[in-house]
Amino acid sequence: MIGKILRTIFDWSEVWALFIPLAVLMLRKPNSKWITPLKWYLLCALILNLTIDFYWYVNKYRLFGSRPGHNRWNNNIYYNLHSAARLLFFSWFFITQSISFKKIARIIIVAFLLFNMVLFSFFKNIFVISSFTLAAEAGLLLILCLLYTYKIINDKLPDLNKLYPSFWVIGGLTLYTSVNFFLFLFYNYLIKNYNKFSVNVWDLHNGLFILLCLSISIAFYYESKRK
Repeated sequence: MIGKILRTIFDWSEVWALFIPLAVLMLRKPNSKWITPLKWYLLCALILNLTIDFYWYVNKYRLFGSRPGHNRWNNNIYYNLHSAARLLFFSWFFITQSISFKKIARIIIVAFLLFNMVLFSFFKNIFVISSFTLAAEAGLLLILCLLYTYKIINDKLPDLNKLYPSFWVIGGLTLYTSVNFFLFLFYNYLIKNYNKFSVNVWDLHNGLFILLCLSISIAFYYESKRK
């Protein structure tokens, strides 16, 4: 019984983990330019992930007349949309960090959007999770994370917690994208050939998503102390 409860809690981690940084945001009220894109990402992610998990619950228990292969309760499209939202909002976040990231982030946004327009128009069904979309998003965000980390190292500034609270966001995002890049890249293959394993390995993604939300929460906390 306890195992089932813990399993359910972890299955819904994509939803409740977002309330941690949102709670810090409301209680501590940090105020900085880089807070805005993260705030909108968290709200957008909450709506999308709540829809994803609700549809998953409906399909799991065959509620409201759901049936396999029917697009009405298909949550895959929302994973693709979440991937796009994550790239857009975090690219906006990087733009607020440094003027030198403005051009790079804009190029990445345009390239990602064009890539997905072609992909879903001619090659892939948008109602199926796209390994290419998720892997491209993770890879491009990882590039921005590494470039930003290189900039911080060159600055050689002490006490990153106080001077660069947003560095916590970069750290969490770097971990999330670096590990999930390989998971996303091969996920469609795993679904087709190792379905049970693909379901279990998604726990890794959920664990990393929790860590990402925690890192954003820490960043909000340190930013609020700078007032």
